[in-house]
Amino acid sequence: MNEFSINTFDNLKLSMASADINNPKAVVQIVHGLKEHKKRYYDFAAYLKDNGYAVFMSDNRGHGYSINDDYPLGYMADIHLLVKDQYEITKYIKSKYENTPLYMLGHSYGSMIARTYLQNYDAEISKLILSGTVAYNMFVNIGLLLGKVINTLKGEKSSSIILQSIADNDNISWVCSNPETMAQYKSDPFCTGYKYMNVSIINIFKGMKELHNIKAYKCQNPELKILSITGEKDPVTKSEKGISDSILTLKKAGYKNIENIVYKDMLHEVLNEVDKEQVYKDVLDFIEK
Repeated sequence: MNEFSINTFDNLKLSMASADINNPKAVVQIVHGLKEHKKRYYDFAAYLKDNGYAVFMSDNRGHGYSINDDYPLGYMADIHLLVKDQYEITKYIKSKYENTPLYMLGHSYGSMIARTYLQNYDAEISKLILSGTVAYNMFVNIGLLLGKVINTLKGEKSSSIILQSIADNDNISWVCSNPETMAQYKSDPFCTGYKYMNVSIINIFKGMKELHNIKAYKCQNPELKILSITGEKDPVTKSEKGISDSILTLKKAGYKNIENIVYKDMLHEVLNEVDKEQVYKDVLDFIEK
């Protein structure tokens, strides 16, 4: 992987990586989720490259190496700022690969960033893959209210045990059933070596609320092809009911072409499960249609 950085509008250096090839069929822009970073997608990026696709990925601000004094490790920014970063990446990609189709893949919270990206920038991409598609939580307003109270009392950069128990607890058994993946995750300081700050939990709730903000979608690209890939036993997607709600919300926003694959016995990180090769193939089949 080619590792480099690009500057954001506020001069944060976004840590980037790319798998470049000459004359790719398309470019895939990957957006990672909570408590992780870009390097966890290197294997999948290599697979896509081997099949004729260029790939770009970044550490979201406040994650991995995309940090500074304003956005230290564990500072989750407002989702609209994260979307703005991804749009800067989109522009960078298009300056390098002119007239090449661009696809986006967002995992977990990255799927929330990707769906919020659609509100203004859906015309920039022609296919979207949502992995570990996060479902809307009906208690989001309660979480926001509680978070704001604790934030006022304790400060935005402190970590509240109460908020941690809601959105950032130490139980990670739901992440993946692959022992090798979990061993790597537990020993990775960019995954388990820190806690999210109070402001981060609030911004996670704000991002969740944005999922049902249907009026915000301009839907400039109603024919956008969308694929959701989730594990049957993933609590984040809230089973069939949650996935149906996520798909229905996108349809209400105006998107017509949505496919859905649920993988039997898999958990949240379907791209890292023991049978990930099947998931890889399904994604490849989707982007090659």
